[in-house]
This record gives sequence, C-alpha cells and structure tokens, in this order.
Amino acid sequence: MARIFITGSSDGIGQAIARTLIAQGHQVTLHARNSSRAASATSAVPGASGILIGDLSSIAQTKALASSANKTGPFDCVIHNAGIGYGEGKKMTEDGIAHVFAVNALAPYILTALMERPKRLVYLGSGLHTGGDKSLRDVGWSSGRRWDGGQAYSDSKSASLFLPYIFGVNDSLTDFSMSS
Repeated sequence: MARIFITGSSDGIGQAIARTLIAQGHQVTLHARNSSRAASATSAVPGASGILIGDLSSIAQTKALASSANKTGPFDCVIHNAGIGYGEGKKMTEDGIAHVFAVNALAPYILTALMERPKRLVYLGSGLHTGGDKSLRDVGWSSGRRWDGGQAYSDSKSASLFLPYIFGVNDSLTDFSMSS
C-alpha cells in the first residue's frame, strides 16, 4: 500500500479522500492549517498515520510544511487538494498576494518544488478554470484592481493547470488509482 499526503484534509473533499484511502489500507498523512484544525481532523479521520501543520497562505509556512513532509520520509503520492473558494472577500496574505491565489496555485507549486518527488502528484482542479485569465497577469491581485472573488478563483484555478506541465506530470484525476 502507498504512503499518501493530502493537503487540505481537515474537512471537505480532502477528508473524504483520506477516509477512502485509509479504508483501502493506505498510510495517509493529513494536513491542516493550524493546531485546532489538526486536532479536529485527527478525531474525524481515525487511522491516519499522522498530520502535518502549515498555513498554505504563507510562503514561509508552506516552505516549512515541505521541510516537515520531507522529514517524515518520501511519499508515494501527494494530493494537492487544499483550496479557497470564490465566496471569500478580498484578503491579502502576509506576502502581499491574494489569499485565494496563494492557497490554490502558489502553495502547490512551492510544495511540489521543495518536497522529495513522489511517484505520483495529483492536483485537484475546477471547471471554473475556463473563466480564468490565461495571460497570468496579476494572478496575485496585487495591482489594486477591483476585487472579483469569482474571477480571482477562476484565475487561480487556471494558473494551477500549468503545474502538472511545469513538473512533468502526466496523470490526471481520471486515471488516478491507488488500488495496487
């Protein structure tokens, strides 16, 4: 069975994926943005092999998370699930970029670049990427333009589509299988 790390697994889709993979016998390491969410996730997902903490909206914490993940040993698979939806108002990170972009696109890039390369990388996307600005101009929403949460979300998901190509990943969710 595989060792799997799932970002954003303290609730929602990530938690559901974690439960399913644990039930199949995989060793799953969870992720939460803070200790409170980590405690909740640990209770909600019995059988998880561990949990790593790091706020993906912070470049420094994302780098520290990659370091912590590397210290646990190599993973067979990393599932980049963490994400911020389009309903959030404009929120800038400590690094001066839009929160939605930091979590949805920049954090998976940083983690993939800094973590020991797993056998498989999975990036969860959204059909709303089709409305994103493919030029990648101001994806961090730092130029002062008028905030549009839906557009920011679409931009972040459009930008995240480039990650598999940047890292040479040919897998997609449709052919993802950890059954063997």
